[in-house]
Amino acid sequence: MSDPPRLLPLGSGCLAALGWGLTGTFIKLMPQFSTLDVLSIRLGLAGLVMLPILAMRRPLWSDLRMLLRDPLTVLLSSLMVLYYLFAVRAFQLAPVGDVVLVVGLSPLLGLAAKVCLKQRLTASEGIGGAIAFSGLVLFVLPNLQGNSEDSLTYLTGLGFALLSAATTLAYASLFKSHGAKQPRLTPLLVAFITFAIGSIVIIPIACLSTSQRLNDLVQPQVWTIMLGLGVISTVIPTLCYSYAAKHLSPILTTALNLMTPIFAAAIAAILLGEYLSGWNIVGALLILTGILTLSRPRPRGTTQ
Repeated sequence: MSDPPRLLPLGSGCLAALGWGLTGTFIKLMPQFSTLDVLSIRLGLAGLVMLPILAMRRPLWSDLRMLLRDPLTVLLSSLMVLYYLFAVRAFQLAPVGDVVLVVGLSPLLGLAAKVCLKQRLTASEGIGGAIAFSGLVLFVLPNLQGNSEDSLTYLTGLGFALLSAATTLAYASLFKSHGAKQPRLTPLLVAFITFAIGSIVIIPIACLSTSQRLNDLVQPQVWTIMLGLGVISTVIPTLCYSYAAKHLSPILTTALNLMTPIFAAAIAAILLGEYLSGWNIVGALLILTGILTLSRPRPRGTTQ
């Protein structure tokens, strides 16, 4: 069977970036809900939506049962639950565009880990890391001016975003090493296990403190936002990105993923009034340039 037209995976990658770019705006539109409330809504709805998708693909059920008995697969899904938890909290405390950019800094954290382990860096890694770090400094510093309490809240939000980035790096590293030994391991099945584990663990905890917000849950507007968060910003990007990553080169997939901060900043500016200053834009461009440079293919024979 021939590969699908290039336009289809390219469109899937762009759609994934758009869906993830909407995440922060959806969360900001639900200020009455706690972090655990939002997380349980997101994971619960995503799990319910993916259930019939898996039901239509019966051969996947045997793989799913086998993966559920694999401790490393459960660990992978648990890391993703933590990622969602940290990301939701970050969006609640800091501007959408800032959070998305910092969450995307996982390659820079990986570079820092290589430096700590005294591993040799390639020229593209050194240049990309320097550019991304310079952009981060330019991006963050203007937002620290003014009220110290606001600055503390902002830095706390970025701290949770960094935790999300670190969790993403750990997930990617474990997925790569374990996936080489476990052929049944796919992003689709890991995502479903993530939604299942998160729903089982988080929803009961959230229900204990949600009684005063039950009236909000039945409001049509709230349901629209919840469905958007669970479907448009969780399930659809997960499926689209997996499809794009399967049919495109890693460098092109990474480049498409860098569109997420652009979509996020544009949507937040239109719907939330969160505009970027001139220094923010310069810093953001440097960060994206640095990450793209870091993502260039390594020469053969080098370790990653």
